[in-house]
Amino acid sequence: MPLSKGLGALQERDFRLLFAGTTITTMGDRLAGIALAFAVLDMASATALGIVFAVRQGVQALVVVGGGVLSDRIPRNLVLVGASLVQGTAQAATAACVLTGTGGVGAIVVLQAVYGIGLGLVLPAEVGLVPQTVSPARLQQANALQGLSRNMIGVLGPAVGGVVVVASSPGIALAIDAVSFLFCADLLRRIRVAPRNPSGSHGFVHELREGWQEFTSRTWLWASVLLFGVGNLAFAGWIVLGPAVADERLGGAGAWAVILTAGGVGAVIGGILAIRIRPRRPLVVCVLAATLISLQTLALALSAPTALIAAASFVGGIGIAVHLTLWFTVFQQQVPEHAQSRVASYDTLGSFILMPIGMALVGPLADAIGIVETLWIALVVMWASWGAILLLPSVWAIRRSAAVPAPSPA
Repeated sequence: MPLSKGLGALQERDFRLLFAGTTITTMGDRLAGIALAFAVLDMASATALGIVFAVRQGVQALVVVGGGVLSDRIPRNLVLVGASLVQGTAQAATAACVLTGTGGVGAIVVLQAVYGIGLGLVLPAEVGLVPQTVSPARLQQANALQGLSRNMIGVLGPAVGGVVVVASSPGIALAIDAVSFLFCADLLRRIRVAPRNPSGSHGFVHELREGWQEFTSRTWLWASVLLFGVGNLAFAGWIVLGPAVADERLGGAGAWAVILTAGGVGAVIGGILAIRIRPRRPLVVCVLAATLISLQTLALALSAPTALIAAASFVGGIGIAVHLTLWFTVFQQQVPEHAQSRVASYDTLGSFILMPIGMALVGPLADAIGIVETLWIALVVMWASWGAILLLPSVWAIRRSAAVPAPSPA
């Protein structure tokens, strides 16, 4: 399939608005990601950074199930507008704290908890909104393009963020992120989605139970989510210890920006690949693609130089881009539209609920037994979890949907 044909989803107005909004805010978040890490490390240790990430992720986990119900009740684009405003306000206040040197780590923890509230609303709403903005035949294209835009910005964001941090202050990057959320909210409010039958008359608890039944009725879904959650707990080793290693051994924010930028380049390649591929067993390929992300943790554990870690990050970026596109496409094809946001909230909760624990523990564990030893433990856990998913017959039973055509000859 020619690449230009793979961009057909952008011909549809509502998807263009969604694509533009998420692209803008992703650019801001890429700048802010590296800025937040080094803002905290300037004030305190890797343990403090782990706590900041853990609190934000923990609040996200607490909010996400309710966010799924909300997104199945009211227009999903409006849920995303509200989330953008909450996240933008939190980042603006965080930027003010960093720029003025007030509040310290404690204030950043509180503000990132507020950010987590908005973050908890995003994924359930977006997963359900994408199929409402694009025709079924272009669904995988749309998911791939969403990932591709984020990944292309992933090339620029860390590089620009690294320059901003080195040349001025992490607070500037955080302020840019805050402004990006305002632009995103303005675009998302313009999306027109078809009227939906309100489900709120059944009550909040009923809707939670209905979403849970949809989630647990699919073995491939609940079992994969549970095991991916264990792997994500271990992946916290990369998130927390990566910046710390860069700060101590590789030269600081500049080296970490190079590594993240390499991952972004790989993710762009993976996003282009994800537009084109049509595997017969998409869920199997999805899991295999995810395993590539362990290579960057492996390089870190081997005390590799920046160039080798960056190369591993490049390959990992390819893998995660393909993984996410296939996962969301299978999900949207297999789960009924009326329950997608609620089921997506359980997916998000199960996938990431353990990550705050990993983020909070990885710093103290590294202090106790060493960074390298902690990274090797993380690798073993990740490999075991992914291997267990591939042992599930229901994962192998998922075949390419008839709505997704096979690739045409080049």
